[in-house]
Amino acid sequence: MIYNKNNLYLDSDFEIRMLRDDGSDIDLFIPIGNRTLNLYFDDTIDCLNSRMQFSIVRNLVFRLSTQPHNNILTVHMLGSIDLHSSVVNFEIDYSDYSIDISDKEYFVEMRIEKKKNC
Repeated sequence: MIYNKNNLYLDSDFEIRMLRDDGSDIDLFIPIGNRTLNLYFDDTIDCLNSRMQFSIVRNLVFRLSTQPHNNILTVHMLGSIDLHSSVVNFEIDYSDYSIDISDKEYFVEMRIEKKKNC
């Protein structure tokens, strides 16, 4: 499933549901089913040698602004269905990046990589 709006390009093997759209923010909800999530960044982050691994992530929530020129995305990894069960959250400027979420046999892989046209 692909989400390609508001300058965010998100390609996911899992369903992407719009949880909320209040006119200024959008929340995207991606259930991944209590899986280990391996997070990879492209080579632009030199200090990260391999990946960050998060055990037992049930859902992902992506919050983005619909305001022009605001390309900040907050990523929430949830331990349960409750939005307040965030295991970790972080922000990225997705202006020049795409996000790919792949369903692997033993884990979920999330890659944040430079867009090809940048």
